[in-house]
Amino acid sequence: MTPAPPVRVHLVCTGLGHERRGFEAFTRACAAALAAEPAVQLEVFAGGRDGAVAGEEVVANLPRASRRARWLGGLLRRDPYFIEQGSFFLGYLPTLVRRPPDVLYFADLNFGNVCWHWRRRTGARFRMLFNNSGPTTMPFTRTDHVQQVTPAALEAAIARGESADRQTLLPFGIALPPTFVPTDAARRRRAREALQLPVDGEIVLCVAKLDRSYKRVDLLVEAVAALPEPRPFLLLVGADGPDGAGLRELARARCGDRWAWRSLASDAMGDAYAAADRFALLSHNEGFGLAYLEALAAGLPVVANDDPTTRYVIGDAGTLRAIADVATARAALEALRALPTDPRTARTRHESVRARFSWEALSPAYVALLRHVAAAA
Repeated sequence: MTPAPPVRVHLVCTGLGHERRGFEAFTRACAAALAAEPAVQLEVFAGGRDGAVAGEEVVANLPRASRRARWLGGLLRRDPYFIEQGSFFLGYLPTLVRRPPDVLYFADLNFGNVCWHWRRRTGARFRMLFNNSGPTTMPFTRTDHVQQVTPAALEAAIARGESADRQTLLPFGIALPPTFVPTDAARRRRAREALQLPVDGEIVLCVAKLDRSYKRVDLLVEAVAALPEPRPFLLLVGADGPDGAGLRELARARCGDRWAWRSLASDAMGDAYAAADRFALLSHNEGFGLAYLEALAAGLPVVANDDPTTRYVIGDAGTLRAIADVATARAALEALRALPTDPRTARTRHESVRARFSWEALSPAYVALLRHVAAAA
């Protein structure tokens, strides 16, 4: 019997090459994981040269951080991210016309909307798969199928009337090395030296955009400052943001010289996790939280706000606390500091991630989802 032809997939990420949010990291990992899958022919379309994705095709656009996107957004009364997505569509359209995919796989909602309208007006036959990792609560009227990355997002969508048949629960995958080696003192020292951090003492790491509203970096800073001496060194790693200047000033005022902020490329993140003793991210309303998995996979003790998403992503591998204010955040950090850091426990944390979220575990389900969406044409 002749095998079925591979499903042709365009994985589109307008911010890849410029931004460092979760979907950019997912795009890199997904492309690598599915590269050798004979049932899928996947091409990645990026907003800038990322370098970590083999065969990526860069699409001309106005990146959201550019002066032109901000100017045009102000003129049209739209945010720069909207301008990025609209300009990306114009750059991508010739490829969509010349060699349309079987499945268009995307997470940028406005980009997807305009692709939907193009398909409706032209009669094109590609299918659309929306990765709802934001997540959005907008009706799923302009896509064919939705990937929900947590049970909470799926349950919320069904509760507001979305069809369960048009949705699939499938979490993000994480790339892991074949074997796990717990971080020892020599590796930790090298990582700290590489990042110009104190080589002695305890470091608590947070990987997040500098944000107050849902990452709640300000709450973490205040909680660390409220701990008794000797307080841990706070390492913030992530993108800057509108709250960045104020949060850096807050950290200087509350933590003195016992903190640092780094914005690192993806290939340098290993040093961040190796340099740390513990990991804290106090977000609420996370769409998924890849950083939790990265920290656990590195063997680090993790503390997070207790909500349906963290219960699913972290489970029993970390500590979950109801965190509402500085007092409860401080108590969560004290619980974090009491967790063991020995190699055996580090391996247990790593294996919890490998069993549930590694690409080895999830790749077959991704292939099945892409084939399902393509077959529904």
